[in-house]
Amino acid sequence: MSGRGEQQDKPLPLPSTGTKAMYALRAQRKRNRLGDLEWFDAAYRVYVVGLFGGIVLAWLSDRVGDEPLSAAQAANVLQHGPAIVGMAAVIAVFAGLRSGSQGGPLALEAADVTYVMLAPVSRRAALLRPAVQRVRSAAFMGAIVAAALAQLAGRRLPGTTVAWFFGGGLFGIVIAALWVGSALVAHVARVPLIATTLAGIGLVGWQGAAIAREIPGPGNLFGSLALWGWRQRPIDWIAIVVAAALVAAGLALVARTSLDALARRSSLVAQLRFAVTMQDLRTVILLRRQLSYEHTRSRPWFRLPLNHDGHAVWRRGWHSLLRLPTGRLVRMAALAIAAGACQVAVVHQVTPAVFGTLIAIFILGLEVMEPLSQEIDQPDRAASFPLDRGHLHLRHLAAPAALLVPFGILAGVAAVVVDVITTNGDRIGPSIAVAAILALPTVFAGSAGGAVSIVRDAPDPLSAKSTDAFMPPEMAGLTNVMQTVLPLIVPLFGALSVLAVRASMADGATAAISAAARMALGLVLLVAAVAAWVRRRDRIRARIRQFMDEGRAQTTQQRSTR
Repeated sequence: MSGRGEQQDKPLPLPSTGTKAMYALRAQRKRNRLGDLEWFDAAYRVYVVGLFGGIVLAWLSDRVGDEPLSAAQAANVLQHGPAIVGMAAVIAVFAGLRSGSQGGPLALEAADVTYVMLAPVSRRAALLRPAVQRVRSAAFMGAIVAAALAQLAGRRLPGTTVAWFFGGGLFGIVIAALWVGSALVAHVARVPLIATTLAGIGLVGWQGAAIAREIPGPGNLFGSLALWGWRQRPIDWIAIVVAAALVAAGLALVARTSLDALARRSSLVAQLRFAVTMQDLRTVILLRRQLSYEHTRSRPWFRLPLNHDGHAVWRRGWHSLLRLPTGRLVRMAALAIAAGACQVAVVHQVTPAVFGTLIAIFILGLEVMEPLSQEIDQPDRAASFPLDRGHLHLRHLAAPAALLVPFGILAGVAAVVVDVITTNGDRIGPSIAVAAILALPTVFAGSAGGAVSIVRDAPDPLSAKSTDAFMPPEMAGLTNVMQTVLPLIVPLFGALSVLAVRASMADGATAAISAAARMALGLVLLVAAVAAWVRRRDRIRARIRQFMDEGRAQTTQQRSTR
């Protein structure tokens, strides 16, 4: 009895309130989250994504072709390739530095920020695992993308496809490590945004000089690492060591992460993930700008004179564009230059660069359509006036189209400069003519895709019920896929226009210029068709809805008579 009493009087061990309890709470939260997951649905999604990605990769491999480069071309790649590809490493460092100064790259769950960060536990122990997971996820994505691109390059360059695949995967891991490591170091060191911006611009300028003047650049060793599928140099291990040291320094100092930045990013990232799930591209863009502390100017760069000639929409659109911050204007210029460079790469038989042009002109179109986006974001303002909504949306396209002209010229100039550098000025005349013909229509095609994406998300005030409820799941899924892909079709035609020029170059400069003129005319007609769709979208939707309502009424009447 005495022994039993002693056992009853012995106090029970208190639950752990330290690091072990934090790990246990995170594990339980993970189990709760995964408990609601349908594993069959998840496996099916992975299967669909893998199948689609494999089909796209096989198609790209077939488009690139298996014809190897000549000895002179291969020597040229070996001479200039490390500097050109090394620009990717410099841009990754630039982006990482800016992300760290703006609070990145960590984004914890709200529960971790609210409770764990304020609990009496080691902050380094609480942040080390999320930081390692961030490095791991970035390395995985970088390896997948770089390995896919490297095996495409390996079909034309010396070396086996397997060697290029694994060499490209290693390069992607290093680039991801540079981005995450520089972001962590810039954040924990509390480097101001202006300092990281100036440092990044200096690195990009230095690497650009290395490309143009063949001098050593900060990214040359990293670019040389990308050629390990062809040849391996012991000195390239320095690039791996630098990337690993940068990540190690960031992880060692992760306890200095700002709590305010974590609280802000946790809320915005949660909203961003929800917007991505709902395929709300406009909300994704707005949240991404908030994450990067990008705000429009309180006052425009200059004001247009007030007139009473009925051009209020034109003036309002320009005032919206004149409030764009310097960072966004620089980004738009970089996108235009990238589009021109990618088109030149397509001319030089690098067909996958079409997707680079597609992404660049589509994002440029989304950036310049700010007046139309603001009109879509505030539909009540236009609804309070007796105005035709389609006509109003069409008039909001005028100011962005005018602003696109200098960016189109910039894209054309970039294409000519890159073509002159790669061909030593052998065909400067045809290059200028083709760029002058195709630059503006290609950029306008990208902006047309942006307009389709923005107007598609506009709320429909006339719809009282959703027609998706009457669709079977298979048709509803197909409809969602079509709505997602449709805005990319128009800029895709703009990106593919240069293929006709490339096919006609064997027949001489005159044939190439004629092909460019035909493709430019086709793109102009396509952009005009998009403008007409914006103007009459509501009428088309009303007619479709009326047709479907009449069909339902007739079906109901037939069933009632039976």
